[in-house]
Amino acid sequence: MAMTLSNVVLGAVVALAAPCALAATSSDPLYGEDAQALALLQCQADYAERYAKAVTAQRATATEVATAAHASCAAQFEAFVRSRLTAAGDAERAQAMFSPAAFVEHHSQRMRDYAHARTLDVYLRSTATF
Repeated sequence: MAMTLSNVVLGAVVALAAPCALAATSSDPLYGEDAQALALLQCQADYAERYAKAVTAQRATATEVATAAHASCAAQFEAFVRSRLTAAGDAERAQAMFSPAAFVEHHSQRMRDYAHARTLDVYLRSTATF
C-alpha cells in the first residue's frame, strides 16, 4: 500500500509540474521555435511583468510600457532582424537579394507590431485584477 501511495503522490507531482514545464518550452504561435524571436518576445514580456509588479507612484499606460520594452530590448530586436535572412525560405531569400531594404522593413515592422501587441497583453494580464 505504501508503494502505491508514493506512486500516486509522485504521479500527482509530475502531473502538476507538467503544465509549467510545457509552458517554458512551448513555441510562439507566429514564430514557432525561432530562438531570436523568442529571445526578443521574452525580453519584452519580462520588462512588462517587472513594471507591472513594481511599486511606483506613477503608472504608465500599457502603450507606454510596450514602447519602453521595445527600447529596452533593442539589442534582441536587432539580433532578430539580422537572423531573418538565415531563417528565410528560398522565396524570401530571393526577395532579400532583390530588395534588401524592403525585406528588412517587412520583417522589422511585422515583429514590431506583434511584439507590441504581445507586450500589451502581458502587461495588462499582469496588472488586471478581475
